[in-house]
Amino acid sequence: LPPFIYEKLPSLYLLAATAMITLGNQPLLWFAGALLYIAGAVTWMMRSSYRRTDLIIFPAKRWLQPEWLYEAQPFVWLALGLAMAQLPAPQALLALVPCLWACHCLWARHRYRRHAHGVTIHLRRDPARRRLNRSLR
Repeated sequence: LPPFIYEKLPSLYLLAATAMITLGNQPLLWFAGALLYIAGAVTWMMRSSYRRTDLIIFPAKRWLQPEWLYEAQPFVWLALGLAMAQLPAPQALLALVPCLWACHCLWARHRYRRHAHGVTIHLRRDPARRRLNRSLR
């Protein structure tokens, strides 16, 4: 696959899943859209974790929330917004709130984290190493 297409795949998965969920009228399309959404979110999180090159600092207040849940939070908020968009017209406007919050979370993470660009990776930070660094502090 060309790098341009490869880099855009998680976003394309999420967009296709969003279209399937919002425009589909049958439960089978909703199920397929949900599976594609999960695949896009997991691919995005795996790539982001693999490409991170910044120093990972664990706040003391985050001990109640595991790292995988913290990483998945924007995608959970976006999924909640998509589910709320299926409500009747007046209440469907409330779906903008979780969707905008999810976009804000993704933008903030993009702004605060540094990633290795492209397919080549200079430093791999795996969760076991992160837990070890956290326990040493």
